[in-house]
Amino acid sequence: MTDAVPAIPGPATLGLNSNSDEFAAIEEVETEFGVTIDYADAPRWHTAGDLFRSLLAQLPAGHDDDPEIWERFARALSQTTDTDPETITPGMLLADEVQAWRGLGTLSAALWMLLIGMALVVVLGAVLLAR
Repeated sequence: MTDAVPAIPGPATLGLNSNSDEFAAIEEVETEFGVTIDYADAPRWHTAGDLFRSLLAQLPAGHDDDPEIWERFARALSQTTDTDPETITPGMLLADEVQAWRGLGTLSAALWMLLIGMALVVVLGAVLLAR
């Protein structure tokens, strides 16, 4: 990250505690910048700075030194969290329990397992009905 990111003291966490909070915050950031953030990075999202780096990876080159990018990012996060954007720092934890964010990285795997499980139930049901 760059020196353009402010270092203003504030709350220790954004307080994102549920998956709906997490998705809403990411959607706000994606909407603000017109990008889609790679959820494969989610297991590494512990702080606002971690999420910010994932955002920067989706933006055209040269945005690293633009202080307005951080300000826009902080404002987008504050839409979901009601945290004053001026107090959001790169080191601020995204959630009270960082483990909640790690689940985003495996969300698609969980959905596949659910679909496979449902398919097995359907197949087993058809086999039992055929007897």
